[in-house]
Amino acid sequence: MVGARMHYAVPRLLHEAGLLERFFTDSYIGNKPWLESILRTVPQGVAPRGLLRWLGRKDAKLPANVVSSFDALGLWYVWARKRTKTRTGMEAVYREVARRFSRAILQTGLGDATIVWGFNNASLELFQAARGQGRQCILEQTILPAKLEFKLMREELGRWPGWQRGLDVLGSDELAIDRAEQEWALAHRIVAGSDFVREGLESCGVPQTKIRVVPYGVDLNRFWPAAKLKGDRSARLRVLFVGEVGLRKGVPDLLEALAKLGSATVEARFVGEVVLDHDRLAPFASVATFVGSVPRAQMPEIFRWADVFVLPSIVEGSATATYEALLSGLPVVATQNAGSIVQSGVEGFIVPIRDPHTLAETLGRYASDRELLAQHRAATLQCRDRAGLDRYKADLVSVIREIATSDRCRKRKLDDID
Repeated sequence: MVGARMHYAVPRLLHEAGLLERFFTDSYIGNKPWLESILRTVPQGVAPRGLLRWLGRKDAKLPANVVSSFDALGLWYVWARKRTKTRTGMEAVYREVARRFSRAILQTGLGDATIVWGFNNASLELFQAARGQGRQCILEQTILPAKLEFKLMREELGRWPGWQRGLDVLGSDELAIDRAEQEWALAHRIVAGSDFVREGLESCGVPQTKIRVVPYGVDLNRFWPAAKLKGDRSARLRVLFVGEVGLRKGVPDLLEALAKLGSATVEARFVGEVVLDHDRLAPFASVATFVGSVPRAQMPEIFRWADVFVLPSIVEGSATATYEALLSGLPVVATQNAGSIVQSGVEGFIVPIRDPHTLAETLGRYASDRELLAQHRAATLQCRDRAGLDRYKADLVSVIREIATSDRCRKRKLDDID
């Protein structure tokens, strides 16, 4: 796994289930305690942000002896991304880091593993080798297939010209699409985080029998609802957005909705890296505050500030922030494309993409009907188990058990033939 996806939830949960042979990643400090102890002597006030991020690349529940990290590759990946200013160039970087990552894994060796778990766009060469060695392959498709993503994002650039510079969404990136199709063909199972991703895979020709939908989960101990709702019914509705502040997350649509409601009705905070043009954001200053990126440790408190969470994504897989919001007691307003587990009308609302009018109407209902807000807030307490890690682990293990069982059955049949 390149990066710290979902804070290492998948390898940690597989280790807890006794199923992890080895975890391969790029930059990781948790298997270098001697280096970590030295680096932590650097005062936080003077430590570079890159160093602080690296010090966060660890999971205390993952034993160091099951982790193999390729830190030089991680440094190259950071350097290459910083040099690249366009989506076209970034796709080339993704392909190259995937090739280098697979090569490093294969040089290290897969040990006694019988199943290889990889992620979309980063597993082609690894799966080719693993299949040649008789191993089973599981691909986690973390986002809508590239072919469909490119189409939606081209449309967004047409809707909002000049809003996000450097986002040169390609006519089509045939190399990325071809890699994806080869990964799907090699995988014995494909895990999708939402029905939105599953439907995208099926529309690209992936057999339904290969796909298993496994919604994500987050740590129940990190996120709790605020003690009580704000008592002042005349107060402005507090709206929270968490994620990259860009076109892919539908931010311009949300800003238009907030502007329709006005500063007397709502106040919104946008938490995450801002990639939109700042001049385009300036007219919305009365209803929106752009906080920027925030350390992970501060997120529970940020969720507790809000009355409602909104994510009008155009392209997603299954946004982790929606799970964190639900566990924080926030009704969630999201699009179907956000891949949320929200039941519309129960813990929030599912709204169409590219529809600021419906977004404004929905938020307006919460602003004017605090009893509805309280009702949906109470309903979030009933979905804690659905949004938690225990359920997520059980679903992951189920997929692995299924593929392991089918492989044993296949081998028994071959033995019978012999």
